[in-house]
Amino acid sequence: MKKILFGATCILLAAGCYTPLNNSGVATTKPWLEISAKRTDFDGKQYDSCYRFDLHFFPQEAAGRLDLVESCISACCWRTEKPSVTLDFNKNFKKDLARYGKAYYYTPGQLTLSVSHSNLVNTTRVSTNPKGIISNKGRVKLKYKLVEDPARLAQLARDEAQARVRKETKERLEREEQQAAARQADRKNKIEEAKTILQRTQGDAIDHYFYSINKTYTKQDWTFWLGDRQLTVTPTKDENIYTVTCKAFVKLGEFPQYLRQNTVPCGVWKVNLRQATASPANKLARQIVALQ
Repeated sequence: MKKILFGATCILLAAGCYTPLNNSGVATTKPWLEISAKRTDFDGKQYDSCYRFDLHFFPQEAAGRLDLVESCISACCWRTEKPSVTLDFNKNFKKDLARYGKAYYYTPGQLTLSVSHSNLVNTTRVSTNPKGIISNKGRVKLKYKLVEDPARLAQLARDEAQARVRKETKERLEREEQQAAARQADRKNKIEEAKTILQRTQGDAIDHYFYSINKTYTKQDWTFWLGDRQLTVTPTKDENIYTVTCKAFVKLGEFPQYLRQNTVPCGVWKVNLRQATASPANKLARQIVALQ
Protein backbone atom coordinates (compact mmCIF):
# COMPACT_ATOMS: atom_id res chain seq x y z
CA MET A 1 0.00 0.00 0.00
CA LYS A 2 2.86 2.34 0.83
CA LYS A 3 4.49 1.58 -2.52
CA ILE A 4 1.29 2.53 -4.35
CA LEU A 5 1.02 5.83 -2.48
CA PHE A 6 4.70 6.54 -3.07
CA GLY A 7 4.28 5.81 -6.76
CA ALA A 8 1.26 8.11 -7.01
CA THR A 9 3.20 10.89 -5.30
CA CYS A 10 6.03 10.51 -7.79
CA ILE A 11 3.61 10.71 -10.68
CA LEU A 12 2.16 13.92 -9.22
CA LEU A 13 5.58 15.44 -8.91
CA ALA A 14 6.52 14.37 -12.42
CA ALA A 15 3.30 15.88 -13.77
CA GLY A 16 4.17 19.23 -12.19
CA CYS A 17 0.99 19.69 -10.18
CA TYR A 18 1.62 23.18 -8.80
CA THR A 19 -1.89 24.25 -7.84
CA PRO A 20 -4.28 23.07 -5.16
CA LEU A 21 -7.55 21.42 -6.04
CA ASN A 22 -10.04 23.49 -8.07
CA ASN A 23 -13.62 23.99 -6.94
CA SER A 24 -14.44 20.80 -8.79
CA GLY A 25 -11.93 18.86 -6.69
CA VAL A 26 -9.54 18.35 -9.61
CA ALA A 27 -5.86 19.31 -9.52
CA THR A 28 -4.16 20.94 -12.52
CA THR A 29 -0.58 21.20 -13.69
CA LYS A 30 -0.76 24.98 -14.11
CA PRO A 31 -2.19 27.65 -11.81
CA TRP A 32 -3.84 29.34 -14.82
CA LEU A 33 -5.81 26.21 -15.78
CA GLU A 34 -9.16 26.20 -14.00
CA ILE A 35 -11.63 23.32 -13.82
CA SER A 36 -15.14 24.68 -13.34
CA ALA A 37 -17.07 21.42 -13.53
CA LYS A 38 -16.63 17.70 -14.23
CA ARG A 39 -18.61 14.70 -15.41
CA THR A 40 -18.16 11.28 -13.86
CA ASP A 41 -19.36 7.78 -14.70
CA PHE A 42 -21.15 5.32 -12.38
CA ASP A 43 -17.82 4.37 -10.83
CA GLY A 44 -17.06 7.97 -9.97
CA LYS A 45 -14.33 8.24 -12.55
CA GLN A 46 -14.06 11.50 -14.44
CA TYR A 47 -14.61 11.29 -18.17
CA ASP A 48 -15.04 14.98 -18.93
CA SER A 49 -14.40 18.39 -17.40
CA CYS A 50 -15.06 22.01 -18.25
CA TYR A 51 -11.78 23.93 -18.26
CA ARG A 52 -10.85 27.60 -18.61
CA PHE A 53 -7.54 29.33 -19.27
CA ASP A 54 -7.02 32.26 -16.88
CA LEU A 55 -4.68 34.11 -19.22
CA HIS A 56 -3.67 37.71 -19.74
CA PHE A 57 -1.61 39.05 -22.59
CA PHE A 58 1.33 41.28 -23.37
CA PRO A 59 0.82 43.34 -25.34
CA GLN A 60 -2.79 43.59 -24.20
CA GLU A 61 -3.92 44.36 -27.78
CA ALA A 62 -3.20 40.76 -28.73
CA ALA A 63 -6.36 39.68 -26.92
CA GLY A 64 -8.33 41.72 -29.44
CA ARG A 65 -7.43 39.20 -32.15
CA LEU A 66 -9.06 36.35 -30.22
CA ASP A 67 -12.58 35.10 -29.64
CA LEU A 68 -12.25 34.83 -25.88
CA VAL A 69 -15.27 32.52 -25.58
CA GLU A 70 -14.17 30.11 -28.30
CA SER A 71 -10.64 30.27 -26.92
CA CYS A 72 -11.87 29.05 -23.51
CA ILE A 73 -10.59 32.20 -21.78
CA SER A 74 -13.77 34.02 -20.79
CA ALA A 75 -15.88 30.82 -20.62
CA CYS A 76 -15.10 27.19 -19.88
CA CYS A 77 -15.01 24.48 -22.58
CA TRP A 78 -15.73 20.76 -22.22
CA ARG A 79 -12.61 18.72 -22.78
CA THR A 80 -14.32 15.99 -24.84
CA GLU A 81 -15.70 18.61 -27.21
CA LYS A 82 -12.52 20.67 -27.43
CA PRO A 83 -9.39 18.81 -26.25
CA SER A 84 -7.14 21.50 -27.69
CA VAL A 85 -7.37 25.19 -28.49
CA THR A 86 -5.26 27.20 -30.93
CA LEU A 87 -4.90 30.92 -30.28
CA ASP A 88 -4.30 32.59 -33.64
CA PHE A 89 -2.92 36.06 -32.92
CA ASN A 90 -2.40 36.93 -36.61
CA LYS A 91 -5.79 35.68 -37.86
CA ASN A 92 -7.06 39.18 -38.66
CA PHE A 93 -3.68 40.74 -39.40
CA LYS A 94 -4.29 41.23 -43.16
CA LYS A 95 -7.83 42.45 -42.57
CA ASP A 96 -6.69 44.99 -39.96
CA LEU A 97 -3.82 46.14 -42.20
CA ALA A 98 -6.20 46.67 -45.13
CA ARG A 99 -8.74 48.47 -42.97
CA TYR A 100 -6.55 50.64 -40.75
CA GLY A 101 -3.34 50.89 -42.81
CA LYS A 102 -1.37 49.48 -39.88
CA ALA A 103 -1.53 46.38 -37.71
CA TYR A 104 0.54 44.45 -35.21
CA TYR A 105 2.20 41.21 -36.28
CA TYR A 106 2.80 38.82 -33.37
CA THR A 107 5.43 36.12 -32.87
CA PRO A 108 4.63 33.34 -32.33
CA GLY A 109 1.54 33.80 -34.45
CA GLN A 110 -0.20 30.77 -32.95
CA LEU A 111 -0.26 29.10 -29.58
CA THR A 112 -1.84 25.66 -29.12
CA LEU A 113 -2.99 24.47 -25.70
CA SER A 114 -3.88 20.80 -25.27
CA VAL A 115 -5.78 19.53 -22.23
CA SER A 116 -5.78 15.95 -20.92
CA HIS A 117 -6.75 14.25 -17.67
CA SER A 118 -5.39 11.39 -15.55
CA ASN A 119 -7.90 9.66 -13.30
CA LEU A 120 -5.04 7.86 -11.59
CA VAL A 121 -3.79 11.01 -9.93
CA ASN A 122 -7.00 13.09 -10.43
CA THR A 123 -5.02 15.72 -12.35
CA THR A 124 -5.78 17.69 -15.49
CA ARG A 125 -2.75 18.54 -17.54
CA VAL A 126 -2.20 21.28 -20.11
CA SER A 127 0.64 21.37 -22.60
CA THR A 128 1.59 24.30 -24.86
CA ASN A 129 3.14 24.51 -28.29
CA PRO A 130 5.43 26.34 -28.54
CA LYS A 131 6.61 26.04 -24.96
CA GLY A 132 7.76 28.80 -22.68
CA ILE A 133 5.25 31.40 -23.93
CA ILE A 134 3.04 31.38 -20.82
CA SER A 135 4.39 32.27 -17.39
CA ASN A 136 3.32 30.43 -14.25
CA LYS A 137 0.93 33.31 -13.52
CA GLY A 138 -0.78 33.01 -16.91
CA ARG A 139 0.98 35.87 -18.67
CA VAL A 140 1.28 35.30 -22.42
CA LYS A 141 4.24 37.32 -23.66
CA LEU A 142 4.53 37.83 -27.41
CA LYS A 143 7.01 39.57 -29.64
CA TYR A 144 5.39 42.09 -31.92
CA LYS A 145 6.03 44.69 -34.58
CA LEU A 146 3.88 47.36 -36.11
CA VAL A 147 3.45 46.89 -39.86
CA GLU A 148 2.27 49.89 -41.88
CA ASP A 149 0.89 50.31 -45.39
CA PRO A 150 1.86 53.87 -46.46
CA ALA A 151 -0.57 53.93 -49.41
CA ARG A 152 -3.49 52.88 -47.22
CA LEU A 153 -2.54 55.36 -44.49
CA ALA A 154 -2.42 58.15 -47.07
CA GLN A 155 -5.85 57.14 -48.37
CA LEU A 156 -7.25 57.07 -44.83
CA ALA A 157 -5.79 60.52 -44.20
CA ARG A 158 -7.48 61.83 -47.35
CA ASP A 159 -10.74 60.16 -46.39
CA GLU A 160 -10.52 61.66 -42.90
CA ALA A 161 -9.82 65.11 -44.31
CA GLN A 162 -12.77 64.83 -46.70
CA ALA A 163 -15.01 63.57 -43.92
CA ARG A 164 -13.91 66.50 -41.74
CA VAL A 165 -14.68 68.96 -44.54
CA ARG A 166 -18.10 67.35 -45.09
CA LYS A 167 -18.81 67.50 -41.38
CA GLU A 168 -17.71 71.12 -41.09
CA THR A 169 -19.72 72.05 -44.18
CA LYS A 170 -22.80 70.29 -42.82
CA GLU A 171 -22.42 71.99 -39.44
CA ARG A 172 -21.92 75.38 -41.12
CA LEU A 173 -25.03 74.92 -43.28
CA GLU A 174 -27.02 73.83 -40.24
CA ARG A 175 -25.85 76.92 -38.33
CA GLU A 176 -26.73 79.15 -41.27
CA GLU A 177 -30.16 77.54 -41.53
CA GLN A 178 -30.72 78.00 -37.81
CA GLN A 179 -29.56 81.60 -37.99
CA ALA A 180 -31.76 82.24 -41.03
CA ALA A 181 -34.72 80.66 -39.25
CA ALA A 182 -34.00 82.78 -36.18
CA ARG A 183 -33.79 85.93 -38.32
CA GLN A 184 -37.01 84.99 -40.09
CA ALA A 185 -38.76 84.43 -36.78
CA ASP A 186 -37.37 87.70 -35.44
CA ARG A 187 -38.54 89.51 -38.59
CA LYS A 188 -42.04 88.06 -38.25
CA ASN A 189 -42.16 89.07 -34.61
CA LYS A 190 -41.06 92.60 -35.45
CA ILE A 191 -43.61 92.84 -38.27
CA GLU A 192 -46.39 91.83 -35.89
CA GLU A 193 -45.02 94.23 -33.29
CA ALA A 194 -45.04 97.08 -35.84
CA LYS A 195 -48.68 96.36 -36.68
CA THR A 196 -49.57 96.25 -32.99
CA ILE A 197 -47.86 99.58 -32.32
CA LEU A 198 -49.68 101.23 -35.23
CA GLN A 199 -53.05 99.89 -34.12
CA ARG A 200 -52.43 100.94 -30.53
CA THR A 201 -51.15 104.45 -31.26
CA GLN A 202 -53.01 105.44 -34.45
CA GLY A 203 -55.91 102.98 -34.55
CA ASP A 204 -58.42 105.51 -33.20
CA ALA A 205 -57.31 108.14 -35.73
CA ILE A 206 -57.69 105.68 -38.63
CA ASP A 207 -61.10 104.59 -37.34
CA HIS A 208 -62.16 108.21 -37.13
CA TYR A 209 -60.94 108.72 -40.71
CA PHE A 210 -63.14 105.89 -42.00
CA TYR A 211 -66.02 107.19 -39.90
CA SER A 212 -65.71 110.56 -41.66
CA ILE A 213 -65.70 108.82 -45.07
CA ASN A 214 -68.78 106.84 -44.14
CA LYS A 215 -70.48 110.02 -42.92
CA THR A 216 -69.79 111.75 -46.25
CA TYR A 217 -71.29 108.89 -48.29
CA THR A 218 -74.27 108.61 -45.93
CA LYS A 219 -75.14 112.26 -46.63
CA GLN A 220 -75.22 111.34 -50.34
CA ASP A 221 -77.46 108.33 -49.59
CA TRP A 222 -74.73 105.97 -50.64
CA THR A 223 -73.81 102.76 -48.89
CA PHE A 224 -70.28 102.47 -47.54
CA TRP A 225 -69.43 99.10 -46.07
CA LEU A 226 -66.01 98.82 -44.35
CA GLY A 227 -64.33 95.43 -44.52
CA ASP A 228 -61.01 94.07 -43.30
CA ARG A 229 -58.03 96.31 -42.89
CA GLN A 230 -54.66 95.28 -44.39
CA LEU A 231 -51.33 96.42 -43.02
CA THR A 232 -48.25 95.86 -45.19
CA VAL A 233 -44.99 96.12 -43.24
CA THR A 234 -41.69 96.94 -44.99
CA PRO A 235 -38.30 96.96 -43.19
CA THR A 236 -35.85 99.83 -43.54
CA LYS A 237 -32.08 100.04 -43.13
CA ASP A 238 -32.65 100.58 -39.43
CA GLU A 239 -33.76 97.25 -37.95
CA ASN A 240 -35.95 99.10 -35.45
CA ILE A 241 -37.77 101.23 -38.05
CA TYR A 242 -40.55 99.81 -40.24
CA THR A 243 -42.82 101.39 -42.83
CA VAL A 244 -46.45 100.29 -42.54
CA THR A 245 -48.85 100.88 -45.44
CA CYS A 246 -52.50 100.82 -44.47
CA LYS A 247 -55.48 100.10 -46.68
CA ALA A 248 -58.99 98.76 -46.16
CA PHE A 249 -61.30 96.66 -48.33
CA VAL A 250 -64.67 98.35 -48.79
CA LYS A 251 -67.92 97.93 -50.67
CA LEU A 252 -69.41 101.10 -52.08
CA GLY A 253 -72.47 101.95 -54.15
CA GLU A 254 -75.54 104.09 -54.62
CA PHE A 255 -77.78 101.06 -54.32
CA PRO A 256 -77.22 98.42 -51.60
CA GLN A 257 -77.89 95.58 -54.02
CA TYR A 258 -75.23 96.84 -56.43
CA LEU A 259 -72.20 97.52 -54.27
CA ARG A 260 -68.80 97.41 -55.91
CA GLN A 261 -65.63 96.28 -54.16
CA ASN A 262 -62.77 98.71 -53.73
CA THR A 263 -59.80 99.54 -51.51
CA VAL A 264 -59.31 102.73 -49.59
CA PRO A 265 -55.82 103.78 -48.45
CA CYS A 266 -55.38 104.76 -44.83
CA GLY A 267 -51.90 106.21 -44.83
CA VAL A 268 -48.26 105.23 -44.78
CA TRP A 269 -46.72 105.20 -41.31
CA LYS A 270 -43.26 105.03 -39.81
CA VAL A 271 -43.14 102.74 -36.80
CA ASN A 272 -40.28 102.92 -34.34
CA LEU A 273 -40.06 99.65 -32.42
CA ARG A 274 -37.55 100.97 -29.91
CA GLN A 275 -39.74 103.94 -28.99
CA ALA A 276 -43.02 102.09 -29.63
CA THR A 277 -44.36 105.00 -31.71
CA ALA A 278 -46.02 105.41 -35.10
CA SER A 279 -45.81 108.69 -37.02
CA PRO A 280 -47.22 109.79 -40.42
CA ALA A 281 -44.96 109.01 -43.40
CA ASN A 282 -47.10 110.48 -46.21
CA LYS A 283 -49.63 113.26 -46.80
CA LEU A 284 -52.70 111.09 -46.19
CA ALA A 285 -51.36 109.86 -42.85
CA ARG A 286 -50.74 113.46 -41.77
CA GLN A 287 -54.33 114.35 -42.79
CA ILE A 288 -55.65 111.42 -40.78
CA VAL A 289 -53.77 112.63 -37.67
CA ALA A 290 -55.07 116.18 -38.25
CA LEU A 291 -58.68 114.97 -38.30
CA GLN A 292 -58.58 114.03 -34.62
